Amino acid sequence: MNFQLRIDVGSNPLKILKLKIENSGDGFGLIEIVVVTALVSVAFFGFLQAGIAALKLLRAADTRLKATLLAEEGLEAVRSLRDESWTVNIAPLTNETPYYPIIENGKWKLIAMPPPLIDGQFTRFVLFSTVNRDSEDDIALTGTLDPDARRVTARVTTISSSFELVTYLTNFQKFFTRPTETKTISFEDAATDSDLTNFPSDNAGNGDPAQSFTTEASAFTLTKAELLLRRTTVAPSDIYLEVRTSPAGTVLGASQILTGATIASSAPAWVEFRFPDRVELKPVTAYTLRLRSVPSSTDAGSKSSGLIHWLYRQTNKSPYSDGDARRYVGRLSTPSDTGQLLDQYDFGFKLYALQ
Repeated sequence: MNFQLRIDVGSNPLKILKLKIENSGDGFGLIEIVVVTALVSVAFFGFLQAGIAALKLLRAADTRLKATLLAEEGLEAVRSLRDESWTVNIAPLTNETPYYPIIENGKWKLIAMPPPLIDGQFTRFVLFSTVNRDSEDDIALTGTLDPDARRVTARVTTISSSFELVTYLTNFQKFFTRPTETKTISFEDAATDSDLTNFPSDNAGNGDPAQSFTTEASAFTLTKAELLLRRTTVAPSDIYLEVRTSPAGTVLGASQILTGATIASSAPAWVEFRFPDRVELKPVTAYTLRLRSVPSSTDAGSKSSGLIHWLYRQTNKSPYSDGDARRYVGRLSTPSDTGQLLDQYDFGFKLYALQ
């Protein structure tokens, strides 16, 4: 192939440059190379843009999937709390206020303060709203307020997006006849209201208080316990109750977690600890009630806080003949530490069983 470049001045052509490229027909010429390179570049640029767009879509889909699963989990957390106790876990909550589901001591709990981001990017909370019913008992925008139903919105947010799921919860257990619960074992003569145990030990790791008891001639299923308590600080740590084979023995059951600030402060009161998983107790066997806190009062520096009195009675001999009180169980992060025996003391408690 021959290529010539000319510049015409007036009527006389002036040859400035003559470029000759010979092509034997077996390869590409310069123009063909430039054209092919341009086409390939354009194609690769298009593929690159398509790849970037596909990657963005995949990331968006992944974020949406994670948000959906987190929202579903948030609704499941609320359902589990409803199933545990509508009266304790759902009824007291304020409508249109965000609550954040977290797990404490292996159980779901709703808190008012935002926890750290999930996976470094997600914030999850639930909102409760009132439910109205019309004349046909259907859910409606206006009508009669249903105190045994709540609209629940689980919302998951990131810096740039928000996703939510909505469901309705009802206090269905209200319509079931609950098995009869009967007080089976108790010590109700505790009258001394003072600090015997330094619980939850206010970050010092002083351990837990405990009270042992002995079952009677028949086995029974423990469903709840009541302890005679009073808080003496504004917002002590949250607490729960364990049933153990001994002060530092195997845990047979754990109650729901109670918010420390809800315990009465003006006067001692019987505080209910309900066991979601019923505890089967053998006849004529010694067991221990161990009061725990979140964060743990057994660990120094755990940020346990406040002070709660477990009322007791002291006599020359143990006022409750079938058990003893202890304090400082598990202190300073020592799980095997059975604490200090208080053989002249007993804490107030009641145990309830199914009949």
